[in-house]
Amino acid sequence: MNKVLGLLAIGVLVVAVWLTVSQHPITYKINSWQAAMMGDNKYFPALTICMLALPPLVILLAIKKMLLLKNKIPL
Repeated sequence: MNKVLGLLAIGVLVVAVWLTVSQHPITYKINSWQAAMMGDNKYFPALTICMLALPPLVILLAIKKMLLLKNKIPL
């Protein structure tokens, strides 16, 4: 279970990095928001990656917790 969920987590991070580096239209909104918040039209790609990867990673964590509780296995 750890291998599968670990590989899925790494895959999520790889996809988030690819979307950020390739300037995909999804990242445009996040980058525009960051530039507006900074005030000097700069954005941080690492923050964009984190914002893209965090929701799927939280879902994977919830799935892992549910599977562990179902099987009564301690973390």
